[in-house]
Amino acid sequence: MLKLNNRKDILLLLLYSPGKSGEPNEPIVGRTRLIKMLFLFKKEVLSHFSRGSEITEESFYQFFPWNFGPFSPQVYDDLMFFILRGFIESSAATQESLPESEEEWEKWLDESGASESSEAFDPYEEETFRLTQTGITFTKQIFDSLSSSQQKLLRQFKSRLSSAPLRAILRYVYKSYPKEIANSTIKEEVLA
Repeated sequence: MLKLNNRKDILLLLLYSPGKSGEPNEPIVGRTRLIKMLFLFKKEVLSHFSRGSEITEESFYQFFPWNFGPFSPQVYDDLMFFILRGFIESSAATQESLPESEEEWEKWLDESGASESSEAFDPYEEETFRLTQTGITFTKQIFDSLSSSQQKLLRQFKSRLSSAPLRAILRYVYKSYPKEIANSTIKEEVLA
């Protein structure tokens, strides 16, 4: 049995896990959705899911209240890590992005220094993320080693959040975790 030992395992497992379609590797649309999914995973699922693993709240993604609610640049860092290593692929999403998605991305670019290392970036496009064949092969071993209750938790969580409108997820986060939205510039709009 493989032992979960870091936050990156959860990122891969969320991408691999079946969602509403019931098929493994159901894509997740949008960076903002992925960040809010991982935030909610930490707050609502991690304590039930991580029994018998080495993943703790302290070793999981660290979120802070930001302009658009809870944010963690570590999610973007890990996403780029796996994209560059051929485990995750992204493609243009068919759904239109929300303004907060674009601003979160630009904030990460500025803070990471990535915006200075390239003279020109293409305009922001919402992306869809899924595992490559390499990512599937690697993550399937982890998924198969999970208990049936862990697999069920992942499926239910992903199914609920990957199919919900992003605005509904934001509204839920804003209503459920008021301390995490202390610095939000869109609080009134989301809660209206």
